[in-house]
Amino acid sequence: MLALNPLNSASVRSVPEMVHDYLKDGILSGAFAPGQSLKQEEIASHLGVSRAPVREALNQLEREGLVVLRPRRGYVVASLETDEIESIFHIRMMLEEYAARLATQRRTPEDIATVKGLFDAMDQVLMDSPGNIAKWAALNREFHSAIHRATGQKHLCQVAGNLRDVVEQYVRLDAAIAQNIGEAQKDHRSIVQAFEAGDAELAARLAREHCQHTCDRLLASLRRQGATSGKR
Repeated sequence: MLALNPLNSASVRSVPEMVHDYLKDGILSGAFAPGQSLKQEEIASHLGVSRAPVREALNQLEREGLVVLRPRRGYVVASLETDEIESIFHIRMMLEEYAARLATQRRTPEDIATVKGLFDAMDQVLMDSPGNIAKWAALNREFHSAIHRATGQKHLCQVAGNLRDVVEQYVRLDAAIAQNIGEAQKDHRSIVQAFEAGDAELAARLAREHCQHTCDRLLASLRRQGATSGKR
């Protein structure tokens, strides 16, 4: 049984693009779990398309590192070991530090307004509907993307986005714990203040620390789950 809704036929995107975005949204949100098989025939039938655009979309997702092709199983949602997650986060720490520094140096009044607005929107979600993890996570993703865009560097945005995508399901596991969201928002508040004040070095340090905090919480949670599942 497939999750999510069928494609929007009113979209101006190509069919392969719509299938790609449908599957990517499902993977990032956790609707398609790590290790889950993505059967081309089932997807095509559910979306009312032929297998060709499904195959094209899956090929693109494989290039992005979100799915893998397994012998005799076909495409499955990529899953990561804890050491792989840690390695990706270490790369992200360096990139987020650089991005925050450059973004703070180059920010415009519009950038400041956008970043502050997204932070406020995340706070509002926590006040109005604290259980809506999906909405908060989507805003969190856009918050960090807005900082990346403020650098004015297209390739940085692409690389940062791709690295984020690979671990997004796991980041949302961290966000599913209320205490963790509160800690993340404290980090965000400090980053916003440094960004608005134009303190590039402080913003860079805070961005790296925020990424480290997320990594530490996530790895601790995954290791606890592993220890629990290993008990008999």
